[in-house]
Amino acid sequence: MAVYSWLERRSGQDRRQQQFSKRLLFNGAREYTRRTEDHNRIAVFDRYQSNLAIGIIVVLSLSILDAILTLTLISQGARELNPVMRYYLSHGPEIFISVKYGLTALPMLIILFADEALANRYRIGAGVLFSIFVAFFIGVVFWEVFLLFRF
Repeated sequence: MAVYSWLERRSGQDRRQQQFSKRLLFNGAREYTRRTEDHNRIAVFDRYQSNLAIGIIVVLSLSILDAILTLTLISQGARELNPVMRYYLSHGPEIFISVKYGLTALPMLIILFADEALANRYRIGAGVLFSIFVAFFIGVVFWEVFLLFRF
């Protein structure tokens, strides 16, 4: 038994109970799974790669641009062919843009959270999927710009 066993060395604060935003923005250290059995599970990390954040921002920006161009085309006489989006468009442009944004943002978050499981199980990471989404939305935006100049 140590001579100073009566002296409490702990500060009394639990370092694991940090504020979520502080841990997320400044002190997050977990970027990957450490155990082999965790590689195929969906894990939420403290930090993610910056290229994934850039991919999400680009996809969401292109989605909003797509919504704005769609509204512009509709104001010039075009019509929405997607029945789901046509329904939300009938409720007003704010609802249309909000739903379009939400239907794009939710899959982006799911892919972000499942990045390591996707990479280990299917050999395709979130970065590749985000690149595919960016290419798709660029194609949609170019098509809409072509339609705008055609009419």
